[in-house]
Amino acid sequence: MNRYTPIWGAIASGLCLFIAMQYTVFFLAWLALVPVLIPLFNRSSLTPFRAGLFLGGTIACLAFAWMIAGIHAFTGLASGYGIALFLLCAVLFAGGCAVVLWLSFRIPHPLFIAAGWTLAEMALQWAAGGLPWFLLHAGNAVSANLYAIQPAAVTGVAGLSFVIVWVNALIAKAIAGRSYKQLWLPGALFIGYLCWGWLLLYLFERSENNHPQQPFKLAILQQNIPPEIQWNQTNGNALVQQLLQQERQCIAQQPNMILWSESAIPWTYSPDDDLIKELMHNSAPANISHILGMNTAITGDVVCNSAYCLLPGGRAAGRYDKTTPLLFIEQPWQGWLLPFFSANGYSVQPGKNNLPLATPYGKAGVLICNESALPAAAAATVRQGAQFLLNLSNDGWFRDTWLVNSHFYNARLRAVETRKDLAINSNNGRSGLVSASGRISEETLVRIRPNTVQPVAVRYPLLPACICILSLLFTIVINQKTKLT
Repeated sequence: MNRYTPIWGAIASGLCLFIAMQYTVFFLAWLALVPVLIPLFNRSSLTPFRAGLFLGGTIACLAFAWMIAGIHAFTGLASGYGIALFLLCAVLFAGGCAVVLWLSFRIPHPLFIAAGWTLAEMALQWAAGGLPWFLLHAGNAVSANLYAIQPAAVTGVAGLSFVIVWVNALIAKAIAGRSYKQLWLPGALFIGYLCWGWLLLYLFERSENNHPQQPFKLAILQQNIPPEIQWNQTNGNALVQQLLQQERQCIAQQPNMILWSESAIPWTYSPDDDLIKELMHNSAPANISHILGMNTAITGDVVCNSAYCLLPGGRAAGRYDKTTPLLFIEQPWQGWLLPFFSANGYSVQPGKNNLPLATPYGKAGVLICNESALPAAAAATVRQGAQFLLNLSNDGWFRDTWLVNSHFYNARLRAVETRKDLAINSNNGRSGLVSASGRISEETLVRIRPNTVQPVAVRYPLLPACICILSLLFTIVINQKTKLT
């Protein structure tokens, strides 16, 4: 074998895994890691650590390329900042992948590799909640397939990653050892997994039909205003008229509730705000409530990124404050802050809890922007009584990147993990409804059915970690017995 072949295999795996995860290419997910794993099972000259560097470096170069031009576009800073941030993130991610692959191959067993990889993903999820561009789960690759996402209601996205990496490792080991008859095992695992997903979907939808909930109608107000536009005396009146016209279009659909996007009105909330008064006056005769994205003034240049529940007439019934702001962009770290240039230098104070908003139609769990990429955030609000979920976001900053599609499918996983209908309003992004079953509707008027279901993934969030640890212990025992014999 040419000494460069394993390197090209690692690069090919990085390319395939990135495409599978970020463009949700279902079948590619089950094969993406095979090229990098085959030489490692064959104990080639390429060590697991170096293979991880090439694998992670390839993924990072593709996943973080938007930063080079993006930092200048989003913050107004020189392009050099974007290049520096890109290089820093790429080095960190590639180094992390190298360590993970090195540790996972301490015992070259497919189950051990899958468990090690999945635990690393879970650790990254815990550590990088405010840096969502790092949250690249192998399980995201199957989020476009209705049946493949159903097990997320039991194991969360971590369980999906576990099965995907396990199948990849089984295929690679069979090919590396030229034991082609052993390919029946990953094939059976793949088919069994999809059958399990079909069964979970069938049972859940049948239970929904047997216990119907009273639905309500929600209109999604899609203002689609580029976020880099700063409201001023020149364009302010035209933008206000645009919002009023869009509200009238929503009112004409006769909804019970109108959902706005994140920071839909780009100043801080006041009950005496003229625009809010006008919006509430227009919708009050139709008895419409609003979930409005708007910042809350705290002190000086510090705000909360909030969602308000405004009842007919304008009274605020409650407020949710984003608990996990974007690090470096919304929330400073060690004094470092690169805010969006339209944010006027504001920093965001994290909210104190994940309590759902009390609305006239049930308790609404709110996820703002990157929080839809955090399984723990969705599960926490459901454990506290949320009966449906709302995701207010602003993808305008990333509207020409893969992040828009990834953001939408992350939300789909949250809906299935929690078995809650999840309505999404993303400015300049993908909006619509993901039902608790995972089915998608991208209409502007949707029906939400509140429920009090708490699936296994919500009640036992540590289950995937326990499965991984047991898998590690099992393979360690098997490996020791093999050495003794």
